[in-house]
Amino acid sequence: MKHDFGIRAGRLTLRPLTVGDGDQVVSLLNDYEVARWLTVVPHPYTLADFNGFLAHLADTSPLGGLAIEEHGQVLGVVGLDPTLGYWLGRAHQGRGVMTEAARALVDWAFTNLEIDQIGSGYFAGNHASRAVLQSLGFRHTGVVEHVNCASQGIDVELIKVELSQSDWALRE
Repeated sequence: MKHDFGIRAGRLTLRPLTVGDGDQVVSLLNDYEVARWLTVVPHPYTLADFNGFLAHLADTSPLGGLAIEEHGQVLGVVGLDPTLGYWLGRAHQGRGVMTEAARALVDWAFTNLEIDQIGSGYFAGNHASRAVLQSLGFRHTGVVEHVNCASQGIDVELIKVELSQSDWALRE
């Protein structure tokens, strides 16, 4: 993927994370109310954690972590690695940002990648994440996994969902 890669999403731009995003990302993720809904994000979250995530992306898929940017400010991250994952800083929640960003990434993926479906999931009790996925057309798979949540230090229920390319094509 080229460094100048970006997806326009209405008021937002999705672009690869860079080292320069570290302070903004750390500030947003070092909030327990954000981190507690994510599987591998520790709390507290440090610049070393962010740099480790960038190294992971360099070894796997740059699509795994795209900055959600508005007016030059990072609001959160959305990725496809290979499942759809995302988080948004608490100050930016409730404005439809994540639905807009995730919709743009899903549309880009089904248009540009040879995939038939996208999987995702949300922690039991995370009503906002469930609402984003439902609004995009994701359906429950009937699978609930117990996964370790690094920030909480406990196993939590992860409700698995998926979206087929054919369902995506039938949306309004």
